[in-house]
Amino acid sequence: MRIIVINLARADERRRKMARQFAGLGLDYEILEATDGRVLMPSDRALVDDSSRRCITPYPLSDNEIGCWISHRRAMLDLIVSGQDMAAIVEDDAELSPDFSQVIAAIAALKDPFDVIDLHRNFKKGEIFTPCRPLSADNRLGRIGYTHMNLTAYVISRRGAQKFIVATPHFVHAVDKELHRYWANGLDIYGLERPAAVQNDGGFSYIDETRNQDRPAMRPRYPQADAPYWRFRRWLSRSCDSVMKRIAYRRMIRKSRGK
Repeated sequence: MRIIVINLARADERRRKMARQFAGLGLDYEILEATDGRVLMPSDRALVDDSSRRCITPYPLSDNEIGCWISHRRAMLDLIVSGQDMAAIVEDDAELSPDFSQVIAAIAALKDPFDVIDLHRNFKKGEIFTPCRPLSADNRLGRIGYTHMNLTAYVISRRGAQKFIVATPHFVHAVDKELHRYWANGLDIYGLERPAAVQNDGGFSYIDETRNQDRPAMRPRYPQADAPYWRFRRWLSRSCDSVMKRIAYRRMIRKSRGK
């Protein structure tokens, strides 16, 4: 299976770390140079739908969040153009498990179609995981519930990439959240019972570099973000999402059990 590693040109140590990991696993991979949030073009910013985003959060997407979005989008577009069936997309802060190569080989051999298989698990409190079917002797595919968000590593099919690109012509949520909004984008998403990758950013996040999340008073906000109208719009969006994702999750489970 083709493996695409998304890496910022200035993230030298992360690139070396990924090289060591793949060498140890005996896997070939290619580097996709990530779009750097420090040098965004007006055409990059034009992909953001701020009118919709301010209905869900008081905070605009940061420059590095936009760069991350564009990078994953470019990887998916490249897969579509290539005509290949699927690809593993890996961020450069991923720590790969010893059985990573066996996991992606098992996924490549799957007969049933899928859109996305997440190779990472958050294991957050309240995270739901419902096993569906075996992937290997010691791992199962399953449905991941409401709280999961991360794009550390995942396998996406060409069909899944096409569906996601069509469903998200503009950026509203951060890309990790957008990909996992199965109730809105219609993606057929699975996760692993035992993750094949975990996030290990060494204590430094390039996303947070332009977001000022650790300094809330300095984080950019939309105008009048605390006005009653916008607070109500955000509450309404969260409420609708809460209902829709629970309905969609039950449908996914029924679909899996019907196979």
